[in-house]
Amino acid sequence: MKKLLKNKLTIVTVNYNSVEFTKALVNSIHKSKVDFGIKIIVVENSKEDLSNISGIIYLKNKGNLGFSHGNNLGLTKAEGKYVWFLNPDTTVDPDKISYRIRYMDTHPDVGMATPKLILPNGLLDKNCRRQFPTLGNSLKHFLKIGNGYYIGGDIDVETEVDVVMGSCLLVRRELGDKINWWDEDYFMYGEDIEFCWQIKNLGYKIMYVPQVTVHHHHGASSGLKKTSQKLTTANRETKIRSIKATIGAMRIFYKKHYEKENIFITNWLVYVGMWVLEKVRLITLSA
Repeated sequence: MKKLLKNKLTIVTVNYNSVEFTKALVNSIHKSKVDFGIKIIVVENSKEDLSNISGIIYLKNKGNLGFSHGNNLGLTKAEGKYVWFLNPDTTVDPDKISYRIRYMDTHPDVGMATPKLILPNGLLDKNCRRQFPTLGNSLKHFLKIGNGYYIGGDIDVETEVDVVMGSCLLVRRELGDKINWWDEDYFMYGEDIEFCWQIKNLGYKIMYVPQVTVHHHHGASSGLKKTSQKLTTANRETKIRSIKATIGAMRIFYKKHYEKENIFITNWLVYVGMWVLEKVRLITLSA
């Protein structure tokens, strides 16, 4: 029997009211057949207790301080060359973990990679293949023109992308160290776009690699997505906070990267549009 290498990969997942999903994810990872060590870190952002799960490092946060903060807490115990961030509502094919690492080993120009993310309805989660949310891309997205900020084309072909999802993101640890990991200005949502922006600025590619498939319920913690409505335990308060966090993330990213490029009236219209979008979503939730 080959001796396992010392933790070449660390997997970090942040639990928030998703205990059953987290257990299923950990079980799927434990079934993997790899020739390297995997360290699994579970960060608790809610009041649930997962300390009875074997084979993990379990870290209790002081409360729900946000997705970025939870991931950064998990990183304090990370080891190895790569870090894979996985949401609890994902399930991995244990036989494909080695493929993902081999891919990164043989593509040194790739700083970050994502697999094909499949929703419970069998369709692709388009959020794993995105362009940056420029004004043009965002306008097309909300007006439902073309692909919006999603990237079209054959979903079975490797594709360089701008943005992948924080729910399933594999990155070189050395690059994460260079950019100081997750930006905690973002509480929930948008932090993955920021992360990808910083990796791109280092000169590395971000790749969509469809040879690996991960199943994603999408929205189990927030309770906002139709794909996980029957499975989520999110209450109304959580859903309201998630809506506000979504729009808040838009404001933060726009202010950091696009506001200085545009004139006052353009910025005013953008921020008014965000305000209207937030109100519409809150009203829709109440209906």
